[in-house]
Amino acid sequence: MAVLWILPALIVPAGIYLLLIAPGRRSMAPFDGVPIAHRGFHTETPEAPENSLAAFRRARQAGFGAELDIQFTADRQLVVFHDETLKRVCGADIPVRSLSFAQLQAYPIQGGESRIPLFSEVLAELDGAPVVVELKSYGSNGDTSLCEAAWPLLAAYKGPICVESFNPLMLRWFRRHHPEMRRGILAMHYRDEVAPALRVPLSALLTNCLTRPDFVAYRIADGRALSLRLCRRMGAATLGWTAESPADAARAQALGFDNVIFEQYNPRTLNTAKPE
Repeated sequence: MAVLWILPALIVPAGIYLLLIAPGRRSMAPFDGVPIAHRGFHTETPEAPENSLAAFRRARQAGFGAELDIQFTADRQLVVFHDETLKRVCGADIPVRSLSFAQLQAYPIQGGESRIPLFSEVLAELDGAPVVVELKSYGSNGDTSLCEAAWPLLAAYKGPICVESFNPLMLRWFRRHHPEMRRGILAMHYRDEVAPALRVPLSALLTNCLTRPDFVAYRIADGRALSLRLCRRMGAATLGWTAESPADAARAQALGFDNVIFEQYNPRTLNTAKPE
């Protein structure tokens, strides 16, 4: 008789877990087989630095898609820039959101001629190439006004485009207001990156119940995560980040990722590498 009690005790939690992590199942076919250049197909030199118009031009001309990051300036302009501050890329320890777009132009990227571009300028440069837009939530995790501001530009883009974020609340906004937009959750095996109470829910994709993401973008190094593999089996596309060499990309392929976000190499060389 004890067995009759043990089975429900196992089945019910498993069912709840699967319900929580269940993804959406929308096709990501427009992105199939198109390598995605991380912050554009950028160089280590100021010639085409990350998230610059030159880097996105190189990606389009090479036939790649592009991943990029958007956030607000002080005057609520949408700019393409990854970090919260200008320190790493522009040499000034100033938050991006504390400066107007005009003020940001005084800070060249990596000391070269490139300046931080508007989201609208980048989309015009990409001109129909596949785009993965990461929504940054610097300042307030609960503020989804970035989504609302980005929507008209996303909707007007003439090529394949999708959104992704580490913040499930951003994706939930799209699920509620514009479910037609493909959306993906960014995740990893969290350790010190977030508060202890959030590490398991975010690592295990338990917030998928809020967002029902069409794809899961997971760190390649953590690519054996159970929730990731189950989401794949339940129909979600999976995107590995970030492949910094052909060996990384080959490892991602061996782990079952459908595509990768790459940088620092040309993915045309993938066939010459073997997984380590």
